[in-house]
Amino acid sequence: MKDMISRIIEMDKTARDLTQRAQKDKINLENEIKLKKDEIRNEYLERARKRLTINEKTERNLAEEQKLKIIENYKNISRSIDDLYNKNCDVWVNSIVKNVLGE
Repeated sequence: MKDMISRIIEMDKTARDLTQRAQKDKINLENEIKLKKDEIRNEYLERARKRLTINEKTERNLAEEQKLKIIENYKNISRSIDDLYNKNCDVWVNSIVKNVLGE
């Protein structure tokens, strides 16, 4: 009987030890999961920041190219207007003068 009580007590102690180990393991795993989650989140944010930097540079380059095209287009239009003015200046002035004078 005494031997049986000792076995029960030992089995109870073993069960408590296993429960404590399981609780510690659970806490450790929860901490590891939290750390891994934070690590993955930080890696994701870092990759996103890098992509943003790359995208920003690309967008700036595209905007600069578009700006240069627009400037070139306006220069061409300005040249065309200047050429048209130089070709027709005298005709326009004479026409305006005739209209003002009522001729």
